[in-house]
Amino acid sequence: MNINTELISEASSEMLLGQGVESKAVRYGDNLKILPKASVEDLRKIDRECVSWGDTVHYQENPILVSSCQGGLVFDNDANTYIDTGMWHSSCNFGYRNPQIESEVLRQFQTLPQACGDFLHSEKLLIAQQVVDAIYERTGIKGRVSFNVGGSLVVEDALKIVRKNTGKNKVAVMMGAYHGRSLATLNLSSSHRYRQYFNEFPERAIMFPFANCSQCFYEKERDTCDLYCASMIGKAFENEYYGIASANSSEIGAMVIEPCQGRGYTIPPKDFYQKFLTDLRERGILIVADEIQVGMYRTGKLFAFEHFGFVPDIITLSKSFTNGLSPVSLVWARADLVDPKVFTPGHAHSNFANHPLGTAAALATWRYMMAQDYEISVPAKGEYFLAKLRQLQARHPFVYSVDGLGLLLNMVFADERGVPYRNSAQLAAAIAQDNDFTWLGKTWRMILQTGGYDLNVLKFAPYLDISYEEIDRTIGVLDQVLQKLGPMLSTQSLATGGVK
Repeated sequence: MNINTELISEASSEMLLGQGVESKAVRYGDNLKILPKASVEDLRKIDRECVSWGDTVHYQENPILVSSCQGGLVFDNDANTYIDTGMWHSSCNFGYRNPQIESEVLRQFQTLPQACGDFLHSEKLLIAQQVVDAIYERTGIKGRVSFNVGGSLVVEDALKIVRKNTGKNKVAVMMGAYHGRSLATLNLSSSHRYRQYFNEFPERAIMFPFANCSQCFYEKERDTCDLYCASMIGKAFENEYYGIASANSSEIGAMVIEPCQGRGYTIPPKDFYQKFLTDLRERGILIVADEIQVGMYRTGKLFAFEHFGFVPDIITLSKSFTNGLSPVSLVWARADLVDPKVFTPGHAHSNFANHPLGTAAALATWRYMMAQDYEISVPAKGEYFLAKLRQLQARHPFVYSVDGLGLLLNMVFADERGVPYRNSAQLAAAIAQDNDFTWLGKTWRMILQTGGYDLNVLKFAPYLDISYEEIDRTIGVLDQVLQKLGPMLSTQSLATGGVK
C-alpha cells in the first residue's frame, strides 16, 4: 500500500494505522504526517549501497539492526533480545537508558542544549571540579582538566601536553595497546593493520612487550619468569647502544599505558609497572594512563591504575564518562603541566569539546557513580562472575584460561599447549548473536566482545549494576554458545585459522 506523506488529518491517520500499515506519525500543529517505516531489508539495502564499510560494524557478517536498549539488554528490529556482555566496549558502565542520568540530559536539553565553546556554563565547571577533587583524594596531586568529544581526540590532547612540556615527539607504548584510530593515535596503537593503508608513520611509538601472561612474547612461564618482560623494559634504557637513551637523556617524552589492555581485557601482574616506571620517571619521562575503557569503576576502583601502585602524570577518560550519552571526553594533567602560563588559550580546542549536553551527561554520570558502593559491589560481583567462568573452563577443554579484575574479565581459547585457536572468539560472537538460546523458559541471544592477539579472547564488561541472577543467565547462555563452538575448533587447522 502506498501512503501519501502529505499532511493528513488525525482521523485519516488513524484509519491508515488501523489497516495495519507500519508507520510513524509526526505531528505538525493539529495535523499528523504519516511516515512509512522502512523494512529491515530496506535498511540493510541502504547499508549495502550507501554506507562506507570502513567502520567496525562489518566485522560481523550480519550486524545487528538495533531498535532499543535497556539496562544490560539490546533489542533488534526482529524482536530478538540480546544479553550485552560488553556494554558498547565499556561505554555504558551504568546501564543503557539509566533513568537518573538520562533525565538530567533531557533537563539540559530543555534549558541549555547548545552553547559555544567560548563560553562557560555550570555543568562544565562542576564536572571539572568533581574529577579534580576525586583524583586529588586518591593521589594527593593537584591537577586541571580539559575536554574533547572522543577517546582518540583526548589522547591527542594528552600528547600535546607531553610535547609542550618535554619538547619530545616520541612516546613508548605496550604491544597490544589500543589508543585510537585517528592518524595521530595510530602512532600509538600497536596493530599494524590499522596503519598499513595510510603510508609511513614517522613518529610511531616505541613498543615494548606487555605482560600478556597467557601468550608471553618471550615464551616464559609466569611462575618462573620473575616478570622478565618488565625487566627488559628497564634494560632498554640502560645503555646508549640500545638506541633509546643515554646516561642523561632519552628520546621518549612519555609512556602511554592502558593499565589493563582493552585489546583482550588483559590484566598484568600487580607488580608489573613498579619494576620499570620508577626508572622512567628518573629520566623525566611522563606517565599517561589511558583509562578510557578500564576506568570509572570497571575494575572495582575508580581508576585501574590504583591497583598497580603508580600515579600517572596525565589521565584520559571517555566512553562511560557520559555513560555513552552526548559524548564528552576528558584529560586530567598535573597542574604544573597545564598551568595557564604553560598551556595558554588555544593549545587544545574542538568546537564541541565541552558542549552542555555532554557535560550535563558527564556530571549526572559522575554523581550517580559516586553515590553507589562500587568499590564493594564490583569486586564481589566480579569474583562471582569469574568463578562461573572457571566452571565453564572446567567443562570446555578449549577454554585455556580465564581472568578478571572487578567486572573486567576475559576467556582465552587455546589448545592444551597454549597455542591459540585463531579467530575462535569472532566465531563465538557470530554464534551468540545469530542463534536463539533458552534460559529459564525464555529465548535469548548474546552480544560478545572479541579481542586478543589472535582474535581468540572473549572480553566481558557487563554493566556494573548487573544482578547475580543476570550473571547466572549470562553464564547459562554462554555455556550453550560454547557447546556450539567446541566442535568447530580444530587443532589441525591452527596454522591457517584454528577453526574448521
